[in-house]
Amino acid sequence: MQAVAGEVGRSPAQVAINWVRQQQDGRHAPITPILGARTAAQLADNLGCLEFTLTGEQIQRLAAASPIQLGFPRSFLESDDVRELIFGSTFSQIDNHRQ
Repeated sequence: MQAVAGEVGRSPAQVAINWVRQQQDGRHAPITPILGARTAAQLADNLGCLEFTLTGEQIQRLAAASPIQLGFPRSFLESDDVRELIFGSTFSQIDNHRQ
């Protein structure tokens, strides 16, 4: 985070918020971060994230530095056995708007 913040001349908070804002891959709804500023100065700094965009390479570096393993219960609910139990043979007929 510090390295990218130094590259773009922005605070680490601005880089972190922008990284969350730019998490769009066409399969999910856009993410709107909720700011947790306690002072006017923190809010002003946080809103500075709207003044720049991270490059694709910077986004990839940040993602590689903090991978998220969703694990249980998602892995359980996405298993073929559970889908079969819940949906029977109809799962393939569901229109998935996120694909």
